[in-house]
Amino acid sequence: MLKPELQAKIHECILAGDSNEIISLVNQAIEGDSAPLSIIEDVLNPALKEVGDKFGQGEIFLPELIMSAEAMQAAVELLQPYLVAQNQHIESPGRVVMATVQGDIHDIGKNIVCAMLRANGFEVLDLGRDVPAATIISEAKKFKADIIGLSALLSTTLPYCRDTLRLLEELNIRDQFKVFIGGGPANPEYAESIGAIYGGPHAEAAVQNMLKAMERA
Repeated sequence: MLKPELQAKIHECILAGDSNEIISLVNQAIEGDSAPLSIIEDVLNPALKEVGDKFGQGEIFLPELIMSAEAMQAAVELLQPYLVAQNQHIESPGRVVMATVQGDIHDIGKNIVCAMLRANGFEVLDLGRDVPAATIISEAKKFKADIIGLSALLSTTLPYCRDTLRLLEELNIRDQFKVFIGGGPANPEYAESIGAIYGGPHAEAAVQNMLKAMERA
């Protein structure tokens, strides 16, 4: 069982975004015979959820959010082999592939959504920016994604969201993914016109809408 003082230190590492110290602390927890899944569900997830709530309330900013998400990822990667050995699995709302579409190099909004998704327990594959539709779909298939998230910050690149949907249709795999779009020029009407889901006007809305979409899965 995880000692309260060690639990508090791990919690604080997530809040502080300390990826180095958390490795040492999680190793101590494992050496003390703490259950890997319990470390994730009882300590790491609540801590990162607290970070996400603080970000949503404006108490912390994007750099802190990303650092906390990275600390969480470092801890989970360390624990993963132990979970596999014990045939245990992390409860996750779903798997999301995120990308800024082809021709667009703006990624701040996408990065915020990725960090907040991880803070809410999603498994996230971030493909970066200026990503062609074919690459997005190929990676989504390999990742076995539930959701494809497309970000477009320029009105001139918004049609690439439509192209991604069209390619999914052509490949007869449209029903395999829930496709969300977001970014400055995106709106509910355009999303509906191309068969996508509008993420929302800000990152918090996008995350909440993805959570709702997975609850209905």
